[in-house]
Amino acid sequence: MPNKDVAEYLIAKIKADGLLDEYKRARKPKPPKQSDDTFLKAGYRILEETGALPKEIELKKAIADQYERLNAAASQEEREAEFRKLAELQMVLGVEQDARRKFYTE
Repeated sequence: MPNKDVAEYLIAKIKADGLLDEYKRARKPKPPKQSDDTFLKAGYRILEETGALPKEIELKKAIADQYERLNAAASQEEREAEFRKLAELQMVLGVEQDARRKFYTE
């Protein structure tokens, strides 16, 4: 048994026995850290409400719609046509994302 596993086992055993309950410096769990995604979502929501949605977000919505059309396609020819449209949208999204990254890193 590696040392890390032994240490974690002993800590769990001590906690289960309640020996750390009255310890003054016992750590309390930290609140979950808010990711940057939370702030981005809030910002995008505000932009959407004002009607100033970035092209990148519009493309992501179009890609989601295109996936639904691709799954609903009946024949192989329809699937190929829908797949071409999906590939084109994904390519345009990639170009938009690269442009944004270059703009903010330079």
